[in-house]
Amino acid sequence: MRFFCGFLLILLTAFKAMVAEPPSPVTNIYILRGAEQLNAPHRLSYRLVEWSQMRGKMIFPDIGYYDSGYGKDQIWFAGAGGDFIQNKRFSWEQEFYFAQEAGPGSSQGRSAWVWSVFDFTLPRHSYLQAVMYPSIPLNRAQRFGFDVDRIKAEHRLGSHWVAGVGYTGGICASRQWQNSPFATVTRKTHAGNFELWLQRVPGGSQAQVRYLLIAGET
Repeated sequence: MRFFCGFLLILLTAFKAMVAEPPSPVTNIYILRGAEQLNAPHRLSYRLVEWSQMRGKMIFPDIGYYDSGYGKDQIWFAGAGGDFIQNKRFSWEQEFYFAQEAGPGSSQGRSAWVWSVFDFTLPRHSYLQAVMYPSIPLNRAQRFGFDVDRIKAEHRLGSHWVAGVGYTGGICASRQWQNSPFATVTRKTHAGNFELWLQRVPGGSQAQVRYLLIAGET
């Protein structure tokens, strides 16, 4: 309840700042992701769709949907946040989400995510990104969790290609830490960025396709 009240306070403060300051250009951010197991029976691992808007340094709204591949275990989420620090070498983006499980295969858990994104620009066209978040339970069906969504190091290969390696991890359903390293390559185009992950996961491997489109408005 305290977290809920704090989150509402953040939203009200952000809304007040939006009204008080001159309107900023709005940037729409679209994210599509999916993964499939590379070993038989080649099942879908997950699907995700997300839309958010950047208003100056503010991110609001941010809404999305995730499932385990076939809709039986779903997560609907919504949040807001902003850029706390942004310069040539380092940026820190912070968001706060509410997430609700749904679907016939879910436990109907409800949680709050404290989503942190750290970006580092390194010499010689190299980059480092770390994204992690704790899951704070908001009902009895939800257990505390912590996930490293990604830590990846990349190097730019020309004007359109980026390649690198990375790591994901977190507390899985068995309450043990799960490790999943991956290799990644990204093709940047005017129609968006297309990223491919080849990832080792428990029991085999999977391929992820990640799409990102950033579209500005006035």
